[in-house]
Amino acid sequence: MPQLRQDLITGRWVAVATERARRPDSFSQAAKETVAARDVCPFCPGHEAMTPPEVLAYRAPGTAPNTPGWWVRVVPNLYAAFRLEPDGQDHQDGRFWQRDAIGACEVLISSPDHRATTPLLPRRQVEEIVQSYVDRYRQHAHNPALEHVLVLYNHGRPAGASLEHPHSQLYAVSLIPPSFLDELAGARRFHEAHTECVFCRTLEDERRAGARVIFENEAFVVFAPYAARTPFETWIMPRRHSASFGDLEVAKEKPAFAQALQLTLKGLYEGLNDPPFNYYIHSAPLKADVSNLYHWHLELIPKLSTAAGFELGTGIWINVVKPEESAAFLRERIQKEAAQLAGPPADASGASVPGERLRHSL
Repeated sequence: MPQLRQDLITGRWVAVATERARRPDSFSQAAKETVAARDVCPFCPGHEAMTPPEVLAYRAPGTAPNTPGWWVRVVPNLYAAFRLEPDGQDHQDGRFWQRDAIGACEVLISSPDHRATTPLLPRRQVEEIVQSYVDRYRQHAHNPALEHVLVLYNHGRPAGASLEHPHSQLYAVSLIPPSFLDELAGARRFHEAHTECVFCRTLEDERRAGARVIFENEAFVVFAPYAARTPFETWIMPRRHSASFGDLEVAKEKPAFAQALQLTLKGLYEGLNDPPFNYYIHSAPLKADVSNLYHWHLELIPKLSTAAGFELGTGIWINVVKPEESAAFLRERIQKEAAQLAGPPADASGASVPGERLRHSL
């Protein structure tokens, strides 16, 4: 019998269509044929002039900005949907209103290697990717014109990646996105009714149930949410209550977050043959006082199904795989990878790759 499951946080309903459920391994992707265009890739070393000047780079001592020698590089998006320099547009014509799209769009290049996606990188390099997220998040959090910072990763063309070279993106914008407002409203309702964080309650309930927990370490829990919208939707949530991603404890939580993220992606890579996916980090608005009721987390959505007329017309997702089954599938594969990918933690300073970080601020 198909089920309707309600998300505790937003109140959103999801249909789990068990009548037409598919085995988790049926989502394995066909082998890909790609041509690495390293000779024309703007994100490869030696092509730094093809991008705007870097705003952050972790590079070898003695190497100059915007030259080879980096292992993580952050540049403004050449085709930015938001800009920090307003044109002065703020016009209302009757009920029609327009204003400047104030904000920043950045590209965070994962490594110099054109083909190495996150599952294939050394653990220390994944920690450096996380460090770049934290550094740029904190940089934009100080801008009084901005309201929200979103870090995201698109992998594969079906997920919106236009370039093959692995990279994340950051959007710092002057408004709070509508989907995030729904999540925040649900968190506020729960806090008013129960005087506790709905995310902490969710984490406690998922760990107690166990069936949807995929992996956990000393600081993070990876799980398939009870009302997962799509096959293999996965969340990574810190055990410590913390509203803002910018408050990540670098010495302790950075290596644990890098481990949880890489193992999860490795499970998808090995189990489903590198499917396309999106992930994004939901963090508290920059100016709102929601430290008692919000809890930052990462949401991972593999692109294994397509929203059709029912989903678009109702806002109710139909998931053809039970979250318990997708969790068991990933859990089995992650257990096999955990020992191989385990690496020594970063030192107490938070540095995990020898060298220096050159920081530039817009």
